[in-house]
Amino acid sequence: MTEAAPLLLEERPALGLPDRRARDLGALARARIANVWVRLSSCALVAFVALAAMGNLAPLLWFAGLLPILFVERTILLHLKARCARDEPPKQLWWPASWIALQSAYIGVMATLLWFAKYAHGETLAMVLMLGSLANAAATLRASKTLSLAAAVPTVTLLVALPVADYLLSEFLNPLDIIPAIGALVFVGFGLGLWKSLRDSDEAQARAEVAAIRERQSAAAAAAAKSDAIQRMQDELRTPMMALISAAEHLRRAAVSPEARAHIGALAQAGEVLRLVLEDLSDLDRLENGQLRINPQPCDPRDLVRGVVGAFRAAAHDKRLELFLDIAPDVPALVELDDARVRQILFNLLANAVKYTSHGGVRLRLQAQAGEAPNRVRLGFAVADTGAGMSRSQLALIFGARARSEAAGRGLGLAISLRLARLMGGRLGAKSEVGEGSVFSFVIEAPVLATKTVAA
Repeated sequence: MTEAAPLLLEERPALGLPDRRARDLGALARARIANVWVRLSSCALVAFVALAAMGNLAPLLWFAGLLPILFVERTILLHLKARCARDEPPKQLWWPASWIALQSAYIGVMATLLWFAKYAHGETLAMVLMLGSLANAAATLRASKTLSLAAAVPTVTLLVALPVADYLLSEFLNPLDIIPAIGALVFVGFGLGLWKSLRDSDEAQARAEVAAIRERQSAAAAAAAKSDAIQRMQDELRTPMMALISAAEHLRRAAVSPEARAHIGALAQAGEVLRLVLEDLSDLDRLENGQLRINPQPCDPRDLVRGVVGAFRAAAHDKRLELFLDIAPDVPALVELDDARVRQILFNLLANAVKYTSHGGVRLRLQAQAGEAPNRVRLGFAVADTGAGMSRSQLALIFGARARSEAAGRGLGLAISLRLARLMGGRLGAKSEVGEGSVFSFVIEAPVLATKTVAA
């Protein structure tokens, strides 16, 4: 919405929002205040032309009288805008309407002087002045019938009265002198149609804004309901799921045969995956709602990757996969980052690598480079596998603008990892060829707290 096109107000208040009238009256006041200088410069130009055409000081005296009228109107509208800002719009608009009517009539004084001047084109200039006044009123005051009528009635009356008076005062009573009055009436008819269409357009825009607000409110309510459902699901499933995982671990240690241990281990791993899926759902919901926060703290990145790899030893062994860990010797001993979120990203990457690799192995590499600022390091984590790989179209789907939650079949965790990486100021990328495996890399910059390095 622009200031020159305020919404409908006083006569049609019930379109959805309680502050509608105050908002629209405030917009009208701002538009009219900003328009003061346009009207002032236009009238100055008319006065200058009239001065040359009439050959006397009447146009200058008229312009001098117009200055206080315009600035008093500006003061009235500033007061109106302040009241609307406090959500206290006046019930009646008679005071600003009266002053706008006075201003319109005062402009008609110059139109009358020009009309009856001896200057050959005085009538044309008078018509331009009056039509310009009507157009300006339609642009800035159409939101209010009261103010629109206050501006239009004196000008329209003069548009009709001047040709009629010219005809009656003419010595020859030439009927052609009435033509301007007929043209004025035709113009007023077209103007009313245009004014009504502009008001209808404003009202349609207002209804669209109300509908958009209601849609946003509905979306917010749906998001809150979804968050509540996810939270209830987690609360209901967490206790039996942890009991299942704990019991499976006890059974695995007590099992005698390797086959039994393998089956119970698969059960425990399935429970752990279910727990992680629930956590991922909660994180995705908080990411979408902007509620997830990053909490940097001192962390040894080498211990972090060792713990992640250790969590997948059993899963890799069950699939007869080799699991490697390479740590560069120049990796700092202590940095500041959110180790829980970095661990979550690496866990998702390693889980996918183990899941989609049927032979060969999986390797996690940790490297370090100097950061862009002193005492900062750029840590690079890479998870490489010898799995089936992905096509370029699959990679484009995963890392495209939409970053779908399905992540080309790679699970919810990868979609969350992409968002977490961006939230921490890092980046997540991948290289892959069908039949040649995949390499997922995660790079993040962090402050260095201890520079002592140890080989892996």
